[in-house]
Amino acid sequence: MAVQQEGQPYVIVHGGVNKTATSYVQAILKRNAGKLRKRGVHYIHHRHTRKDYTYPCQLNGYEKLGLDYRRKFSDAALADQARAFFDTVPAGPGERIILSDENMSGHCGHCVRTGDVYNLRNTLVPIFASNIPFPVKEVHLAIREYADFFASAYVEFLRSASGQHLVSDLEMKRAVLSRLPSWVDLVELVQKSFPTAEIILWRHEDFGALSPRIIRNLCGSEVDVSDFALPKRSNDRPSASHRAIEVLLSEASRIGGAAALAKRAEIQDRYPRGPDWPRYDPWSPQERDHFRMLYRKDTDLLRDMKDVTLLAPSE
Repeated sequence: MAVQQEGQPYVIVHGGVNKTATSYVQAILKRNAGKLRKRGVHYIHHRHTRKDYTYPCQLNGYEKLGLDYRRKFSDAALADQARAFFDTVPAGPGERIILSDENMSGHCGHCVRTGDVYNLRNTLVPIFASNIPFPVKEVHLAIREYADFFASAYVEFLRSASGQHLVSDLEMKRAVLSRLPSWVDLVELVQKSFPTAEIILWRHEDFGALSPRIIRNLCGSEVDVSDFALPKRSNDRPSASHRAIEVLLSEASRIGGAAALAKRAEIQDRYPRGPDWPRYDPWSPQERDHFRMLYRKDTDLLRDMKDVTLLAPSE
């Protein structure tokens, strides 16, 4: 991490995680980026961050792990890429730079395949942190109850999975139950990787009540977010229902993973999540109780951690 120097920008990292309304936060920041710039707050579009910074960091990490990816990013190439990326941000001394990417710690597929909260995090997060040329002052993260997080991560995984790497929900469930995932481990790593930063957390379950405060915290207290324009209605494909996942996995058993995944859009359109088709939920009541107790214990630990603020709606 770079040493603090006088006249440097004030860097904020919003690191997600996946499936915790990160896209909604990004949409608000994007919609109001012009207003923010006039007030000395520079939001880097998350697509630019992902393409020009996060993805090169990940390729560098994959190379360090010995994973065989076609594209390579050496340490020197990544340093050049990071320098060029941040040189495009016209932030003056003391002005805020907001980086937002839910893939900072990895992808949903990493969670689904291993049953862990981002099993490559120990490699990816430090690389993401160490190539930012200015000290990071704040890192904002959401956490989510484990049963819902992995169910949503599995639906997201199926959107981009290939037949060769298709994982059944039974395999995902066995992996999660055997690993006992922990947000505490991720937050401790973030603290270590961003030693100059305060960590601000919130539970996804509280997002509705906290969203104005979350946006205000990201933008700074000097910015009035009450006049921010809200995101336009998204035209993205609706989330798959439990029935859609059942049909897709049944088709994978019958005709193979690749052929079934080729029909995923058709199946999802036939069984969209809504009043007729409830959300995907692979967990039994007993399993949900188990994860609920684990989540409660972990949130209590996070609440007591030094230099960590866990936002609460009552505050």
